[in-house]
Amino acid sequence: MKLAYVVLLSDDVPAAIRFWRDVMRLPLTFSDETIGYAAFDTGSAGLALSIYSRSGLATLLGEATPAPTGRQMYLSFPVEDVDTAYAELIERGATPVVKPQDVPVQQARLAHFSSPDGHVIEISGPMRETTTPNA
Repeated sequence: MKLAYVVLLSDDVPAAIRFWRDVMRLPLTFSDETIGYAAFDTGSAGLALSIYSRSGLATLLGEATPAPTGRQMYLSFPVEDVDTAYAELIERGATPVVKPQDVPVQQARLAHFSSPDGHVIEISGPMRETTTPNA
C-alpha cells in the first residue's frame, strides 16, 4: 500500500487557501470554491508517515497538557535559517506557537506556528553553532 496524498480539513477554506498560498507561499494548483477544495504544489517533498503522541507534542511545544482541540496535524518544513524564516512567516500572518530554539535531542533548531485551522507547522534547520571560549 502507498500513501497518495495528505488532505487537511478546514472549517474556512478561503482562509486556509490564503494561509497556504500567501503565508507559506505554496503555489496553488487547483481550487474549486463550490466543493471547498484546493490543492498546492509542495515541490519534490518526500512524505514519511510519522506518529507523535499528543503528550509528546505538547511537551515539545511547551504546553502543560495537550491542546483541548487535540491538534490533529503536524507538518514540518526544512529551512536554511529558522530564525529568519520564522520572522518572515509571523510577519506574513502565521500564528506563533514556539519561537526558534535549539532542540538537542532532535539535533535541530525548531520553531512552531499554526495555520488558521490550528494545524501545527514546524520549520527546522541546523542548530546554532556554539563557540566555547579559549581557556
